Amino acid sequence: MTNENKMVGSTADGLVVIRSGQQAKKLGVEDPFAEWFITEEGHNLLQLAKKIDNVYEEYNLARYKFTTSRLRVLSKNYQQMLFLGSGFDCRAVWLDVFKNGKTAVFEIDESTKLQQKQEQLTLHKISLPEWNHYIPSNLENNKIPELLFTEGLRHNQPLLVLAEGLFFFVPTDVVKKVLNPKWLGLASGSLVIFDCWSDDRVIGLNARLLEGIGRKLFYPFPYSTETDKLKKDLIDLGYSKVMVTPLSKIVEEYYKHVILDEYKSGWLVIEATV
Repeated sequence: MTNENKMVGSTADGLVVIRSGQQAKKLGVEDPFAEWFITEEGHNLLQLAKKIDNVYEEYNLARYKFTTSRLRVLSKNYQQMLFLGSGFDCRAVWLDVFKNGKTAVFEIDESTKLQQKQEQLTLHKISLPEWNHYIPSNLENNKIPELLFTEGLRHNQPLLVLAEGLFFFVPTDVVKKVLNPKWLGLASGSLVIFDCWSDDRVIGLNARLLEGIGRKLFYPFPYSTETDKLKKDLIDLGYSKVMVTPLSKIVEEYYKHVILDEYKSGWLVIEATV
């Protein structure tokens, strides 16, 4: 694993720190397993992230709370879900709506990250449920569809795909591949939920990283982040319905006051239906 990939993978270490913190508790963010994954590396990454990004904690917590609420609502509509870059996300194990076993959850991430997650779950006497499938792989792997189908993914049934906090860490050509409904042959009714950053946010945060640690980390999103243009781009890809929500609106709803991202329309949450 390259140093860059290692750093990207360690973002999961930072996110569990904030999901186990006091602000998460005040906001009503659920993650009962988060504290099991806290490391010194995670604390260090959190300090760096908060130094370069003034809304890191608030926006990541709000996004996670939002996607958790969407998983609860949508679980009755989908018998299969795919979590891309799942990191230390254990919702497939503990979230109540999955415990009836009716929804299969497939998770893709680097093998080291999935192994770390399995080791901690085992250490705390949590067995991986039969509905939860791990697929260790980098998203650049062109055999991912084959791996998923081998694990039991059904291409003729609607699929919910969650790519949370992922695409700004992934090369643009890979994001284009993953967002194309043809990549997995998404059936009608499938839904892709993801978030993305505007160019000015990517450029601004990369500049601070370059100054602070001598390297850039984030990739530009391959499509426009202007709402109307983004909707058109995704519909041209094959989606039938696209909903774009500024994460700032979700943050305001949860925190009951405005927490401004310094970058204009910098962080969006998208739900795209095939």
